[in-house]
Amino acid sequence: DVRSVIPSRNPLRPLGAISDMTDLLDQLNDPQREAVTHGTGPLLVLAGAGSGKTRVLTYRIAHLLAGKFAAPHEITAVTFTNKAAREMRERVAELVGGELTGGFVGTFHRWALELLRRYPAEAGLPRWFGIIDSDEQRALVNKIIKELGLDPKDHPPRQLLSRISRAVNRCQDPADLERRSGDGVTPQVFERYTTLKTEAGVVDFDDMLVRALQLLRGHEGIRRAARRRAHWLLVDEFQDTNTLQMELLAATLGEEGNITAVGDEDQSIYGWRGAELENILSFERHFPGARVVSLEENYRSSQPILSVAGGLISRNNQRRGKKLFTSRDGGERVRLYVGDDERFETRWIADRIAELAPEHGLGEVAVLVRTNAQT
Repeated sequence: DVRSVIPSRNPLRPLGAISDMTDLLDQLNDPQREAVTHGTGPLLVLAGAGSGKTRVLTYRIAHLLAGKFAAPHEITAVTFTNKAAREMRERVAELVGGELTGGFVGTFHRWALELLRRYPAEAGLPRWFGIIDSDEQRALVNKIIKELGLDPKDHPPRQLLSRISRAVNRCQDPADLERRSGDGVTPQVFERYTTLKTEAGVVDFDDMLVRALQLLRGHEGIRRAARRRAHWLLVDEFQDTNTLQMELLAATLGEEGNITAVGDEDQSIYGWRGAELENILSFERHFPGARVVSLEENYRSSQPILSVAGGLISRNNQRRGKKLFTSRDGGERVRLYVGDDERFETRWIADRIAELAPEHGLGEVAVLVRTNAQT
């Protein structure tokens, strides 16, 4: 029994014998295997860069299916981009020999949209509600600005929409926003914007999550059905979840709390659009009794790069702490050049490229900069 390889605090109780997972589990290192074969209850996988994050997620799904711990329609896996979701679906299909028929692998928004499409009336929407894009959102806010007699130069639509979106993803309504920010204009626009969308029978991307949450909280039968479909709930890039997404996960999660969250606090880059680093830093508070597994072996970089990166990131105040290492040999030491100004920097980079080109070719040279203007 492969479960005996890693003892689980809450061992799974299979409905049948595990088929041919042994070969797959042999492809994992010890922490990866511990995460993949984890039993019931909450699990946080702290996956450092290049440590096999996607492998753990997809192998865990395969392990649940092969061991008869889960039927396909009981698995829900959510991530942030369509590209990541497509990659996860393809890799699961390779492992299990076919599509995850009845299960769900997709983005948070696609997950919420499926729920709204299934229960539009209960969500307060017309049967064939529409979805507005960013251009249509700005057009709607422009209309509101004119209605209120505001100057779009003083109140740019893009800026107003950004503030509204931040408030929504923090689970704030117009009154909350006014009370917290002291900004009288944005809450006015927010309230009118919400009214116009409702009248038009449309939703924006934030609405999908808001209305899905309201649907789950307001209808016991729908919540039970959603929990059956997400009996095993897997979340990718957990460090980038916001307050609204956390509330949606909590509303969906059943009593057993079978959530597998994979993320890395050191790779959180979306604070500007509402991501709450606290979600991953305080995972055990949100999900009591959680097991935490750290993936620290890196398969992508050489040790000198990992040492420098680790030395820098260790200075962050808000982190759980991990130390990446690799079994790969070699790797040149990292060099630091400090130029007097941007011209010296550019000259130095050009000289290094000229040195490398004869031996390696320009196709193996990459130059990274912080902004497009620097290119």
